[in-house]
Amino acid sequence: MEASGGDDREGGDEIGLLAEELVQLSVKGSLVVPSSKPTLICTVWTGKLYNPDSFRAHMKSLWKTRKKFEIRLVGQNLFLIIFEMEEDLELILEGRPWLFRKNLILFDRLCQAVERDQIKLTSSPFWIKI
Repeated sequence: MEASGGDDREGGDEIGLLAEELVQLSVKGSLVVPSSKPTLICTVWTGKLYNPDSFRAHMKSLWKTRKKFEIRLVGQNLFLIIFEMEEDLELILEGRPWLFRKNLILFDRLCQAVERDQIKLTSSPFWIKI
């Protein structure tokens, strides 16, 4: 283990980090690219922060698709949902509205690459029984 940074000054308030403790940051591009498979982009309509793993687990337990699907985090409160079959994607869209912790989930198809700041998820269809 190697220490990094700092002098051996007497009475100093500096802290040295071990090489294993150094963090490497990388900045990802803001371009959201769909998979070659059927893909949805979605967000949970809330101002609250939540655990993305909790969202994944909840949706995987809720949605009964014929084949598996993958949920990828692509931004804060922004997910790609990649399906094996178009029919499963359609099943999810037809089942709207979907909720996560009593908050509406907004969906749209992602057919081409788009800048993250250009994604506008603002509406969802509802079924109303009269």
